[in-house]
Amino acid sequence: MTYKELLHMPLDNGVNIAYRLSHPIDKSLETIVMHHAFLMSSRFYDQQFKDSRYANYNLISIDAHGHGETTGRGDKFTFWDTASDSLQLLTKLGVDRFYAMGTTQGASIALRMALLEPQRVKGLILLAATAYATPEQARINAGKARAKWCETKIPSDEAITMRAGSFGGPTRINEKVFEKLKEMWIQRYAGAEGYDPALNCLLDRDAIDDQLDKITMPTMVLHGSEDRIITTDEVNRWVPKLPNLWKFLVVERGVHHLPLTEPGNDVAADLIAQFIKETS
Repeated sequence: MTYKELLHMPLDNGVNIAYRLSHPIDKSLETIVMHHAFLMSSRFYDQQFKDSRYANYNLISIDAHGHGETTGRGDKFTFWDTASDSLQLLTKLGVDRFYAMGTTQGASIALRMALLEPQRVKGLILLAATAYATPEQARINAGKARAKWCETKIPSDEAITMRAGSFGGPTRINEKVFEKLKEMWIQRYAGAEGYDPALNCLLDRDAIDDQLDKITMPTMVLHGSEDRIITTDEVNRWVPKLPNLWKFLVVERGVHHLPLTEPGNDVAADLIAQFIKETS
């Protein structure tokens, strides 16, 4: 079994959840459950699946609702739905306890997994996270990006370049990786039918900052100094509410999609190893 294989698990509620494993689950190893960013998929963590620094963990990367090949909730769903269905998947895989990791919207899902079944989450790894509902200016910006994306049947080069701003633009990642991303965006998220369900879920998220006192497991928070989507000031407002904050680090030159780019990828890999060693 390799990181390239996409697997599917039918759940009892009619959902068919798509996911990837780094290797067959080894009960002697710690497990990291990974949730991806907006308009990405479980392939978002391909670099981590190939990185030797993650070789001693079971990695499980999951397609969120509205993304990849996860199906079964139609066009209306929430981050709570993906969190709940992910927990069902882990139960079927025989994974009782795990570390929950997420980037941007994936961090929102990881936080909700911790609120739904805190006894199962050994630690949280939150990258480019927020605990707040979507602010009005972000809604306005998202509406403009959506209009540009959907004005043609296939997203234009201009729309794709705007979307690449989440990771600092095409030059911040490998050219081959960017070409694969473009292909995936066109195949999976073209048009309103591909774009809107995921966008509506993102924009309609509820605030959970008033529930952070319930998240008592060790938590690591990383944020990029050059994040254009979520400001460092915003993160500074909610992170102190976490009862068991292991580390909060602003990654210099880091962008919104930290694990997809450098230096975020390297910083995260080294700190995650230390975090799990100290908290497992």
